Order: sequence, then C-alpha cells, then structure tokens
Amino acid sequence: MRPRERARFAAARRAHGGECVELSAGVTHYRVEGAADATPLILVHGATVPLWEFDFLVPELTRAGFRTLRFDLYGHGLSDRPWVDYTLELFVEQTLELLEAVAFPRPAAILGHSLGAAVAAAVAARRPDAVAKLVLVAPLLNFNARSGWARAFKRRGAGELLMRVFGVPALVRRRRARYARIGRPRLTELFIEQASFDGFGRALLSMIRAETLGDQSARYAALAKLGRDVLVISGAADAVIPAEDVARVRELLGPHVHVEIARAEHNLLLTHPVEVVAALRAFLARRG
Repeated sequence: MRPRERARFAAARRAHGGECVELSAGVTHYRVEGAADATPLILVHGATVPLWEFDFLVPELTRAGFRTLRFDLYGHGLSDRPWVDYTLELFVEQTLELLEAVAFPRPAAILGHSLGAAVAAAVAARRPDAVAKLVLVAPLLNFNARSGWARAFKRRGAGELLMRVFGVPALVRRRRARYARIGRPRLTELFIEQASFDGFGRALLSMIRAETLGDQSARYAALAKLGRDVLVISGAADAVIPAEDVARVRELLGPHVHVEIARAEHNLLLTHPVEVVAALRAFLARRG
C-alpha cells in the first residue's frame, strides 16, 4: 500500500477494534469472544464479506455457551492484502497459523459460510486433530461454473479492468439492495469501506483465477473419510448456493445432519442467527 493508504488502513483497524497478529503472509485481523471455558468454535467467512458477517451470530453463540474465533481472510476486511495468489491453501494456512498464534483451544468445532465451508473442510482434512465437528453453512460448490463472467475475469488485462469498473461496483450495488431489504443499511458502508482499500478487487480476481471459487467437490468428499460429525445448514431461498448445489455437497459428504431454514437467503447468518444457533446446539446435543 502507498503510505497514505497504509495510514488510512491503520486508522480503520484502530476504529473497528479487534486484534491483529503477524502471520507468514501478512497481518491478520481477528476477534475472540465468549467465556474462556466455553465451547470453542472457529468461524470462517465467505468470499466477499469479512468477519462482520458474524456480528449478529456471535452474540447468540456466546449466550449459548460458545467461545468464538473469527477473522478476516487475507484480502478482506482489515487483514493485509499481500501480493500472492489467493488460493484456498493460502486461507487454510492462515487459519491454522492463527490457531497457533492465539492458542485457541483445540479440538474445536468449525463453522464455515459459503467459501468458508470449503476452507473449513480443507482445514479439517489437513489437521483432523484440530477440528472436532464441522458446520457447513450454504457451502460453496463451484461458483466459477455458475458465473457467466468468470472466463472474462480470467483474461489478463481485461480482467483487471472489468473487476474495477464492473465487478466491485456490482458487488456494492447488490449489497446495498440486500442490506436495505433486511433493514441493515449500515452494513453497506462497512462493505464500501472494505472495497475502498487497495487490494480487495485484486484478491477477488485472484480467487477466480486460482479456482478458489471453482469446484470444491474433492474438499467435501474428503470429509467422508475423516469420520467427523458434519452439519449442513442451507437457506430455502438461497439463489447464490441453490438447492441443487447443496444436494450435490450432501451426496459427497456421506452421513451428516441437514437443516434447511425456511425463507432464508444466502445472508442467513445476518437474517436468521437464532435459527442457525438453534440448529447448531441441537446438532451438538444429538451427535454428542
């Protein structure tokens, strides 16, 4: 980042609070919330919305007896935007390094939303000793295959221009409409702030090109061999991860528990936190 941009970024970190730690690929912004002796739960966000997508879920989780660790993936929120390929493995390494750096209790349950579900599955496969149970919320299957723009974004030069003049502005417009519809207009300003910092669009472009948003079938199939308890939560009205994608993920997982929340869309963590926590608590009690 340029010096002025770096100073603005540092000011945003101070204003929003949380903690920061230097990891191998850069600084990671994170929050740990809940009682020290509560049930440990790692939260991994999706492809475009950082740790504040859990703002309405975490209070419900702490009241339900969880200690949560949530963080901004590289390129998102208030974590660094390193000049690297934004592969799924980058996010897996970031998650595992953060667990070590903050000495978060393990084994822990891990909840991943959308892209975060694929990250959670890969973390469990890499370090099965660190993950006891998995909760996959609206799990990403293959966004690139569903996006008509993925091929254009992969073109060098043209993709950079397209992301700047169309990609990021389109995300802002969609978030503005979505957050207004659910009565959370302040979230639009948070999203705009994130998108205004150097490197956000570059990270999204890299995620498309590195197939981080591509086919994650192997990640979910690997879970079937681990013998871990898995809960899948989906929204009945989710247009981003439609029912057929959820069904395919479920086929790959083997035995698991599935809860579908009526009328919930892709942002169900913002709109239905009580229902999500109820499903999580019932799953843990039933699967013990």
